[in-house]
Amino acid sequence: MRIALDHLRKILTALFFGAVVLSASHAQTPGSITVLPSGIIYHAQAGDTLMSIASAYTTRIANWTTLGSLNNIAKDKGIPIGTPITIPADLLQDEPVEGKVIARTGTVTGTLADGTSGVLNIGSRIVEGMQITTAANSFLTIGLPDQSRVSLPSNSNVRMTTLRKTRYTASPRVEMMVQRGRVVSRVSPLETNKGSYKVRTPVSVAGVRGTEFRVRVNDKQVATEVLDGRVIASLAQGSEQRSLPRAKGNITSRNKLGPAVDLLPPPQLASTPYRDDTQAHFALAPITNAVGYHIELGTDAEMLNVIGEGCSDSAETVTIDNIAVGTYFARLTAFDANGLEGMPRVLEVNLRQRSKPVGPSSKQSAPTVATSNPQELVLQWQGPTTDRYNIQVARDSDFSWLTYNAQVIGTQARFPRPAFGTYFARVQKIGMDGSSGGFSPAQALIVTDQWIINDGHPLQPKQTTSAAR
Repeated sequence: MRIALDHLRKILTALFFGAVVLSASHAQTPGSITVLPSGIIYHAQAGDTLMSIASAYTTRIANWTTLGSLNNIAKDKGIPIGTPITIPADLLQDEPVEGKVIARTGTVTGTLADGTSGVLNIGSRIVEGMQITTAANSFLTIGLPDQSRVSLPSNSNVRMTTLRKTRYTASPRVEMMVQRGRVVSRVSPLETNKGSYKVRTPVSVAGVRGTEFRVRVNDKQVATEVLDGRVIASLAQGSEQRSLPRAKGNITSRNKLGPAVDLLPPPQLASTPYRDDTQAHFALAPITNAVGYHIELGTDAEMLNVIGEGCSDSAETVTIDNIAVGTYFARLTAFDANGLEGMPRVLEVNLRQRSKPVGPSSKQSAPTVATSNPQELVLQWQGPTTDRYNIQVARDSDFSWLTYNAQVIGTQARFPRPAFGTYFARVQKIGMDGSSGGFSPAQALIVTDQWIINDGHPLQPKQTTSAAR
């Protein structure tokens, strides 16, 4: 019995000292830092005061009173060595970070704070203070260090006013100013790391904690539309706020924060989209209370790489210019009477050529060869010399393989002499209001090393083939 008790005593003693050793191994060294998702714990060392800690680790020395309240320390001085001091992430100092261009279409320029400007390409650095401008039919998507995404559609002007992260926790601190156009944000969840993401305009502020939303500046009004998560919208000057959950939006003017409004549901296609004369055509099923429709075309399902867009004011038909035959992803939305853009639908679409045959009654004459030399070919046609025309040359009579496509004023067009082969040319008159008439019949051209054969007899509709299926 005594042997058993002695053995038990030895086991308990070993367990006790083992626990002490284990506890000591987890003791924090004075001056060390423990990083948590919500902030850090600093372990005081000799000579530390709340003021010195606030000065070294937070954005300003005045935060010492907040640290004292958070950590139940009444006096600035006399902090015992090793005392854990909790510092939340929103008080921590920050440092600059960089974004990167991950998709781009068209012409996009970036202007640094010192006035230096350049064209942005895939892989270009996005830094704090940069002004980003997208030209017509140009699109940009930026990747941020926390995996958030920022997309700028065409005709937009945005300044990256803040692009930072907190030290230790890497909590993002992002703020941008939309001066013209739109910005679409897909923000990584910010709740756990106390990050901050804001989109400002001249009249409003949208703050989020993990969401997808759009902000659009138009005629001194701002439309905010929430696609996922929640956004806190407010006036640029004033304390009034509006909480916008998923599928809600509002219109903000300089002096008024509009109410939360239900966004329209996503549209559906009414028929198979197709391509005709370099344009993509989409017919949409009408939506109640919709006053217009918007379609963006991209190369990926996430719509990071947008290559074109089109809008309609009232009709359920949308066209997008300069689109080749192929498979794409289309994002469909509708506008309500307030000017709010509704919820999106993304579909995979296969655009195939559908030619519109031109009948023998077409009023526009076909182009013929005026002159040619080893470097240049000149086509001419009949019509007023002060009008605008669209001239096309293709390798096939359906004009699905274009080698030349341009608008000119007058009845002649010059372009580089094409390689040996058979080509087809046609012309179309463009009205003063931008409307277009029918194309002329197609004129066949045979290009050889020395001659260009043009019999002056355009093809009749029965001679053309259709690529539509």
